[in-house]
Amino acid sequence: MAPLCGLVYLWMEYRALSATATELSTHLERRNTELLEARQSLSRSAGIDPLTSLASHSAFQEFLQAEWRRALREASCISVMMVDVDRFSEYNDRLGYQAGDECLAQIGSTLKEMLGRQGDLVARYGGGEFAVVMSRTDRQHASRVGHRICAAVENLAMAHPDSDVSSCVTVSVGVCTSTPATDSNWEELELVAGANKALTLAKKQGRNRIDAVEGQPENPNLE
Repeated sequence: MAPLCGLVYLWMEYRALSATATELSTHLERRNTELLEARQSLSRSAGIDPLTSLASHSAFQEFLQAEWRRALREASCISVMMVDVDRFSEYNDRLGYQAGDECLAQIGSTLKEMLGRQGDLVARYGGGEFAVVMSRTDRQHASRVGHRICAAVENLAMAHPDSDVSSCVTVSVGVCTSTPATDSNWEELELVAGANKALTLAKKQGRNRIDAVEGQPENPNLE
């Protein structure tokens, strides 16, 4: 009888320890979730996109406003580039959102490595789209960078089973360049609109390519 009582006691101890372990595990998961949410909130308040560690949408707008004002003072040109992952919805649908997040993180890291000058900023604009500010950069140079971006992303060789563009993940790029002038009603957000217009043209013409549109003349005094 004594051995049986001992086994019952051990079983009850085991059940109690298991319940305690489950409770601790649940508490730890809850704390980890709270810490992750806190880090994401801190990143957003610091102007950083938590997924890619790039500048956030709001930080991009603030930086663009500041660089536009500087370009106005210097009478220098400024370019905005919009970079969109081709068929990103299909990528998420086929491979899952975790794979989509990893894809964006890789592309974001690639863009950041390619655009490291003072006066450049790479930001996560939203969804599968990135935005780039390139200060003191004319349309020709910005277009060259755009071509290099298209090639660099395709060279990452991230398989995209449902793309009608390539077997790998690709991006389309739109560029708009302007030289701010005091006698013009152009503002910095029109650069974004122009870059999005160019991006739409790149998509219509087959994707995995760059297009540029005329913004305000880069040298208004030469008209």
